[in-house]
Amino acid sequence: MTAGWLAGRKEIVIAVAVAVAVMVPALVFGIPSNRDLSNHFRFALPFYDALESGNVYPSWLPDSNGGYGDASFRFYPPALYYLLALMRFLTRSWYAATLATFTLINALGAMGVYLWARTILPSREAMWASIFFSLMPYHLNQYYQATMLAEFAATSVLPFSFYFVEKVCESRRTRNVAGLALSYALLLLTHLPLAVIGSLALGIYALLRLPKTARLKTSVALATGIFLGLLASARFWTTVIAEQPWIRADNILPDPSVDYRVNFIFSTLSPENLNVWWMNILLAATFAMLWPSITLLWSFKSKPELVPTRRIALLAPIGLLALTLFMSTPVSRFIWNLVRPLQQTQFPWRWLAIMSMVVPIVMAAVLPYWESIAKGKKRSLAILAAGSIVISIAFSAAHTVREAKNFDATQFARTLQEIPGSRGVSQWWPSWVHEPFQEMKTAVESQGREVAIERWDPDRREFIVGAGKSDVRVRTFFYPHWKAFSGSSELSVRPDTDGAILVSVPEHASSVVLQFQEPGRVRLTTFFSLLGFLLIFGLMFFRQPLFYRDRAVTQT
Repeated sequence: MTAGWLAGRKEIVIAVAVAVAVMVPALVFGIPSNRDLSNHFRFALPFYDALESGNVYPSWLPDSNGGYGDASFRFYPPALYYLLALMRFLTRSWYAATLATFTLINALGAMGVYLWARTILPSREAMWASIFFSLMPYHLNQYYQATMLAEFAATSVLPFSFYFVEKVCESRRTRNVAGLALSYALLLLTHLPLAVIGSLALGIYALLRLPKTARLKTSVALATGIFLGLLASARFWTTVIAEQPWIRADNILPDPSVDYRVNFIFSTLSPENLNVWWMNILLAATFAMLWPSITLLWSFKSKPELVPTRRIALLAPIGLLALTLFMSTPVSRFIWNLVRPLQQTQFPWRWLAIMSMVVPIVMAAVLPYWESIAKGKKRSLAILAAGSIVISIAFSAAHTVREAKNFDATQFARTLQEIPGSRGVSQWWPSWVHEPFQEMKTAVESQGREVAIERWDPDRREFIVGAGKSDVRVRTFFYPHWKAFSGSSELSVRPDTDGAILVSVPEHASSVVLQFQEPGRVRLTTFFSLLGFLLIFGLMFFRQPLFYRDRAVTQT
C-alpha cells in the first residue's frame, strides 16, 4: 500500500482534488437537503450529546416522537455519527462539521477507488478511475438529491474492501487481511443495506479473483478477514439480529414505496413511481459514460499493447458489472424472493452504488485504446465517445447538483432546532406502539397520585410517587430492557395500549428508578468487538503472509 502511494502520489493527489472539487457546490451554496437530512440528524444530535456526557455507545434515542423516544440507536449503524460527532467537536459547529465530514468521506472514497484500480491498472488509468467515480451519476445523487448520507459514506468505504480482497489474493500478507477486516467492519458499522449488497458483491468478486495456486489458503485468508470484521462489529449486528422482532420495521403498516418488488430498475417507466423513474434516468446517464468501454471486449485482440498488462484481472470488474445490472433489474426477482436479507435492503436500485465503483475502472481501462483512435482516422468516433461522457457529466451538474435544495448556515441551524421531539421513522418504533400517542402534560403521570421527578437522563429516570393505587405512566415507549426498581425490589413494567411504559408501583409512597439495562449478550459482544479490533490492529504490524508464501501466488 505504501509503495502504491509513493508510486502514484501525483495521480492520487489529482484524484482527491477532483473529489473535493465535486463538493464545492455544497461548500459554496450550502448543505443539500432532503427529508433524510432530518432523519440523520435526529440520530446525530442526541448521539453527540451522549458522547459528551460520557456514554460512548448510547442505547436509546430519548427525544424523538414527542419525548417517547425509540430504539433507532440499536438498529442504525453508528460509524457515521461518531465521525460527525468528532467533526462537531473539532469545528464547534454542526454546519461546518457536516460539510467537513462529507468532503472527507468523498475524498476517502476517491482514494479507495484509486487503490483498488491500481491493483489492476497503471497509475494514470487508476487516477482516471477515481475521477470518474467522483462524477458517477448515482454517487452524486446520493449526496446532492437523495441525501442518503450513510449510504454515501458506505460507498466510500466499500472500495477499500475490494482493494484488500485483491491484495489478499495477491499475497495473503497479514496486514492485508487486517485491512480487509477493518474495512469490512466499517462497512457493517456504516450502512446495513449496502453491507448486505456489498457482502454479496465481495463474495462474487473474491471467487472471480482467487489465484490458480493456493486457492484454499487464499480462501482461508479471505474468510479470516471477513470473520475479524464480523467480530469487530459484533456489538452492533448481534443486537440487530436479536432484537429485530421487537420493532415494527416493515411488518406493521408497511410502506408500499419501500417494497423491493416495486423498486427494480425498469420495473416501470412511469413517473408515478418517482424513485424508479429517476433511477432509470440515472442508469441511462451511467450508460452514457459506460458504452465506449464496450470496445474493451475487442481491444484485447486488436490492440493488446494498449490494454493494461493484467488483462485477466479486468474480468472480475466486468463480471461484477454484469452482476449489478442483473441484481438491479426485474430479471433477478426470483433471487430476491428467496433471500430475506436482500428484501430488507428495500431498493434493488441500491446496486447502482456498486456499479458506480466498477464502471469507472472499466472506463479507465479502455482509455489508451480510445486515445489511439483519437490520433487515427476514426477521430470522430473518439469525439463522439468523449462527448457522451461529457453530456452525462453535464446532466448531473445541471440537474442532480444544480437543482439540489441547499441550506445555508441559518437554514440548517433552524432545521436542527426543529428536530428534537419531532416524529421519528415508524420502522424504529417498538412493535407494540399504536397511534395516536396519548399527549402527556408531564413526563410521568399517575391518576390520583402525586409525582415528583428527581432525575431524567436518556437511559435513567428517577421519580417519587405518592401513596395511591393507580399505575404510573411514563412518557417513554416500552422496550424489554427498561427495568423499574423501588429500593431493592424490581417492579412490573409493561406497555400501555399505545405503547407507553406502565409501571406497577406499590400503594405506599415510593421512590422509583427506571433504568435501561443492557442484557449480558451486549456486554459479551462488546468484549468480542474490542478483541476483534485489537486483533486487527495487531495484524497490521506483521509483514509475513498468513500462511507460508507460495512460489507463485501473485496473479498475472
